[in-house]
Amino acid sequence: MQETAAEKQRVAEERKRDARWARFRLLLVIALALIPAAAVLIAGQDGGGGTALMDLRVLSIKEHYPQALAVAREWSGDAILNGARLPFHLTEDPGDLGLSYYFHSPGPPAKWLTVRIKEQEPGLVVETEDGVMFPGQPLGDPVDPFQLPLDSPEALSIILQSGGAEFLARHNNPVSPIGLHLEYRKTWYSEGPLVWAVSFVDQVSRESETIRIDAHTGEPVE
Repeated sequence: MQETAAEKQRVAEERKRDARWARFRLLLVIALALIPAAAVLIAGQDGGGGTALMDLRVLSIKEHYPQALAVAREWSGDAILNGARLPFHLTEDPGDLGLSYYFHSPGPPAKWLTVRIKEQEPGLVVETEDGVMFPGQPLGDPVDPFQLPLDSPEALSIILQSGGAEFLARHNNPVSPIGLHLEYRKTWYSEGPLVWAVSFVDQVSRESETIRIDAHTGEPVE
């Protein structure tokens, strides 16, 4: 009987210990899950004016535009900027960043040029790709980044505060790199307001959300 009582006491103590560890593991999992969300919300308040947003990095569309424009004007003297795409990712993620500028030329024939500028040690690398536009595709009005009140880091910050940070906090598997787009609301027709836009996608659940803001006012656009 003494052995049976001792055995019962040992089992009871092990169960208590297991219960304490289970509670600890649960708290640890919750804490780890909250770390990305905290990074999103805290870094979103960073007013440093730089590229560190929610521990994210994105290049400046204004800083690199003169170089891209020079390349485009050498390609065609009447080249106009129609839009841009700027991938961004977590600061600690490996890989260099870049951005793409999309130019159109009235021609004839009407044609397009993509100028890609990439960070690559020890400096920047410029790549181009061009082709002929589809018949009837509108050229759109010229886009001048220097006439916009927001540079790409500020636009990304507003989009994060407008729901982007919440989406990233809810999903552990966002498709990366994510692109910040400067484009017309009706992209193909080059019509509607000029917007900054980001499409967030979870690569597992495939849940997605696109957030757009007016490039001139920073106000949300449906």
